[in-house]
Amino acid sequence: MAGEPHEVPEAAEALFLQLADILREKIYSKEWCIGTKIPSEHGLMKKYDLSRGTVRRAISTLVDEGRLVQLHGKGTFVAEPGISHAAGVRPISFAESLRMQGKPFVTHVIDKRVVAAPADVAIELMLQPGDGVMFMRRVRSVEGEPVICQESWTNLRECPGIDTVDFTEVPLFDAVQKYSKRKIQYSNMRYQALVAGREHGELLGCDESAAVLLLEQNIRLEDDTPIEWSNTWLKPGQSIVGTAYQSS
Repeated sequence: MAGEPHEVPEAAEALFLQLADILREKIYSKEWCIGTKIPSEHGLMKKYDLSRGTVRRAISTLVDEGRLVQLHGKGTFVAEPGISHAAGVRPISFAESLRMQGKPFVTHVIDKRVVAAPADVAIELMLQPGDGVMFMRRVRSVEGEPVICQESWTNLRECPGIDTVDFTEVPLFDAVQKYSKRKIQYSNMRYQALVAGREHGELLGCDESAAVLLLEQNIRLEDDTPIEWSNTWLKPGQSIVGTAYQSS
């Protein structure tokens, strides 16, 4: 990779992306294992003939992705795996997942209101367009850092009164089962890797160009009634894990 110690702006933009790719591949290939201290800024500057600003931007990119962690006075290290969430036959409850991992969290309700169901929400929840649903946006933080942004639309016809609940204290799954008087049975899930964008980047405390994982869930009760449609945005550094079995 060619470069000058003092790059012109256009060249620096391309070079920091190239260096980020090189560092990322060292992690992907396991050349740098978890906990490995990576070369210093000066070492990377000398090896790749780059300016300090370009090296710092490349490192910052991987820090934002959750692949590197910087420890004051010690250096930059390959990060340990982040928070993981189990995916199986049950719908994913992120509150339960964090509790099971011993991760104390705080829930911030950014928005909660009763709205007329948009057309796509009505289809997912088997409602008529315009029927009332509860829209809610929450951000969950661990150790002061936002890790999850959840946006949900809840079927008010099946859960009358649920819009009065304090969701900073009560998980949505618990409230759904209480107000519907039925158990949550399963969900249909879809995963997508997306760029965070400005709004979700701000909510998750990451760069707007960061790759995030979006999980869509159509959650159903034990009698097959669709009760909630949700979008969960996961900050970089998290994963969905599960177990698969080979049929005989």
